[in-house]
Amino acid sequence: MNQLVDRYLLFRIRRKHDADAFAELYDRYVKAIFRFARLKMPTEEDAKDITSETFTRAWRYLLTECEVQSIQALLYKIARNCIADYYRSRVIEQSLDVVTKGGESTTYLLQAETSEVDAELALVARRMESLKDDYRDVVTMRLFEGLSFREIGVVLEKTSGNVRVIYHRAIRSLRDLDSV
Repeated sequence: MNQLVDRYLLFRIRRKHDADAFAELYDRYVKAIFRFARLKMPTEEDAKDITSETFTRAWRYLLTECEVQSIQALLYKIARNCIADYYRSRVIEQSLDVVTKGGESTTYLLQAETSEVDAELALVARRMESLKDDYRDVVTMRLFEGLSFREIGVVLEKTSGNVRVIYHRAIRSLRDLDSV
């Protein structure tokens, strides 16, 4: 049913440039995209910026006639690209800092805040930091956001079978961490 609603909203966005339809999509997915970004970003403000940029890029993309199989998968793919852009720009800034400050470098750490939710996010993020990026992305999308293996495959540009293998290897890696 969700896919049907998404398709209808997509139709309204493309044919009528309907901002209200996009607002409905925003309301449906903003919390999930923010959670995804929050797990990967150093601060809550950065996660909010990534979420905002994700929906800005999504609006522009949805107005094109490019094929969209799943709006949810599209949003995660855009968010993932925004996060990559963020860290890419930080690496460039950090490289410039090394040149200008005589080799001094900055480490970006997850800043845990005092609220219970932030503490839980910090705990999960610390455990998942040990996973490879693909493992972390698959686990986040599957367990926290409830995406299917097919939808995750669209985001990561992999087959659903490949995503299943990555997921099971990631879970095994997390279990191995428990036994250490």
